[in-house]
Amino acid sequence: MRRALMPLAAAAAITVVPASAQVPSPAPGKGWAGEFWPRGGGAESNSGGTTGAGFLDGAASYTFDNGITGKVELQGNSLLGRDGVGGKAQAWWQDPRLGLLGAYAEASRSNGLWQRRFVAQGELYLGPFTLRGQAGFTPGDRQGNTELPGGFFGIASGGWYPFDALGLNLGAASQSGRGLVFGNIEWAPGFMPRESSFTVDAGAGPNGFLLGLVGVRFVFGPGASSSVRGRQVGTAPGFPRYVVRAFGERTIPEQDQCFNYFYQYCL
Repeated sequence: MRRALMPLAAAAAITVVPASAQVPSPAPGKGWAGEFWPRGGGAESNSGGTTGAGFLDGAASYTFDNGITGKVELQGNSLLGRDGVGGKAQAWWQDPRLGLLGAYAEASRSNGLWQRRFVAQGELYLGPFTLRGQAGFTPGDRQGNTELPGGFFGIASGGWYPFDALGLNLGAASQSGRGLVFGNIEWAPGFMPRESSFTVDAGAGPNGFLLGLVGVRFVFGPGASSSVRGRQVGTAPGFPRYVVRAFGERTIPEQDQCFNYFYQYCL
């Protein structure tokens, strides 16, 4: 799996950037937009071994004339011997010359465990660069002797968009004291339809977690952006958002699973 991730970095290194390219706009169009995004690859963790990975994403959004956008997205995934589902509802206000401010709530479920997040987010546009920050709270959940600890959730990432057809992103995330790094390449070559692009996503986290995905993203509707940068507004590209095991799970020690106070309660 680790060797399989090496070509992802090489793909960024061999990309040729036109010297005369203009700074791409981060603004999406006005009106509704849709997205369909199948991806496949491999995943690995100390507890789950090495497996294939399949993801299917869908999203719908509407952008108003005043710069406010509402968006919902859904995902189904299968990796590390488990199937999972997730979804998110978000809204933001954007000034294409400066950045955006917004918030979202999301939830995902796998193997009986719920992962919920309530997050504020922002973006800052500096020429061909986008700086992203997200901060919020994860309540945590328990199922049997396994738990997802609750606590702080945060993301810091940056993207470089040398021209309309290319975006390169790197970032790091933290959840309940555990860290994860991720990256993304999105390329919309001229030989593909204007509404589609190739994507490469990778992530690495605790408990030996590794993820690599290759996909094709299709966008449609009057609100769909023609630039890669516009399509990535309001997201942290490359972050494995709905993978419940991405930050690792904790097995509760047997002596902590039950306690006595007149009666015995098992968590």
